Amino acid sequence: MSVSAGWRLAEVDAALAGRTALPRDNGELVFEEPWQGRALGMGVVVLGRTGASGEGFRRHLVAAIRQRPPEPGESAAGAYYAAWLDALEALLTERGLLP
Repeated sequence: MSVSAGWRLAEVDAALAGRTALPRDNGELVFEEPWQGRALGMGVVVLGRTGASGEGFRRHLVAAIRQRPPEPGESAAGAYYAAWLDALEALLTERGLLP
């Protein structure tokens, strides 16, 4: 699935369904701290503006989740959004937008 400049959160959410699904509680997205929601929003914009595919980003997210297991006392949502940022960085690096 290709990402267009108009990608919305619902499309990102659908592309990440399964093993890389966004954290939810009772069907609602989970944000324990403001930076987590900002990270998600920034990611949606980055995906849309870079033309990245959902599958391409998911590949980076799976790798980031594997490389960064939750630290002692860290919540699952906290670990997920930290991995999310690592995946964004990897995607931008791969596309030559970060050194």
